[in-house]
Amino acid sequence: MGTNQTALQNSNEDEQNIIYFEDGILGFEEIKEYLLYHEDDSGIIWNLQAAQSDVPSFVAVDPYPLINDYSPMLSQSELDYFGETGTENLCVLVIAVIKPNLTDSVVNLKSPIVIDVNSKKAKQIILENSDYPIRYKLFRDKE
Repeated sequence: MGTNQTALQNSNEDEQNIIYFEDGILGFEEIKEYLLYHEDDSGIIWNLQAAQSDVPSFVAVDPYPLINDYSPMLSQSELDYFGETGTENLCVLVIAVIKPNLTDSVVNLKSPIVIDVNSKKAKQIILENSDYPIRYKLFRDKE
């Protein structure tokens, strides 16, 4: 699956998008609508904020520029959820936990956020048949 962040970035002139999670996000299942906007000009860092409240708010990142071999595979039922036959309209972001000591910051590669750039429908996918970690150190090459 490739990256489609550019299409997501360009989909709304004010650089802010409301995306809809039918099932919510793990731990926040009751919250369905989120604002998504990028925090940097490169489109790598995003903010995912509850649309009706200040919480929850997540830092999300485009994993592809940071992790060369990241290649999450979606099942047919997950593609069906989005009404897609392929992944060309899907954008993948991963939730980050940014620590005071940046070298301790991690991303969750096991449960990416997948967004259909056309419909703004989103889902957190748990990659059951993968070895991707829940806590992947962002700056592992810098140690």
